[in-house]
Amino acid sequence: MTTLNQAVDRHLPASTGMDFMEQRKPTSSTAFKVRAGQGIYCEGQRANVIYQVQSGAVRVYRLMQNGQRHILSFYGPEEWFGLQDGPFHDDFAEAICDCQLQPFSIGGLPTLPVNLLGIALTSLAYANSRQLMIVRQSALERVAVFMKEMADRHPGVNEFELVMSRADIADYLGLTVESVARSFTKLRTSGIIRLHGRGQRYVRIVNADALAALSM
Repeated sequence: MTTLNQAVDRHLPASTGMDFMEQRKPTSSTAFKVRAGQGIYCEGQRANVIYQVQSGAVRVYRLMQNGQRHILSFYGPEEWFGLQDGPFHDDFAEAICDCQLQPFSIGGLPTLPVNLLGIALTSLAYANSRQLMIVRQSALERVAVFMKEMADRHPGVNEFELVMSRADIADYLGLTVESVARSFTKLRTSGIIRLHGRGQRYVRIVNADALAALSM
């Protein structure tokens, strides 16, 4: 049986001396870069900083006692993460790809350049969206909802890059990697999406109406 400590060792990046940004005491004036796979904060660290993604993408997840990883949300450019309802983080944040982040100390500034209520409501909307995906019985429907969510994050375009891996998507939707791959294949062969590029990560929405129908 996998213990929680073993799960943490498996999922967290190897120590680099800069694994978690809290160790660097980021300030509101210092943007910093994070390498792909590098941790930003971990469960149990003090939650006194929030972050805005300037470039790249971040995954926020929890680890269960059985070692299973549950991804709670993905964050891309101009989106905020790290806000907690208590003094400590109850999840992990990690860079999906090379990122640049802008930190803001919650307690160290008289005013913040962002509405914390807005961040909280956005996080709640992401949580509700994920919950709706999880309760669906069909893997195809879950993947369709996910694809629509990603498309909605790229307004005005019908093609975008999925920077997260199929394993990330599986851990977000509560599916196996194989089920995610089969669902992508069904969406492609049905003429709903088109996949191309390295790792089939570039997605073009071909039939938005059909995708929306699957997502309802």
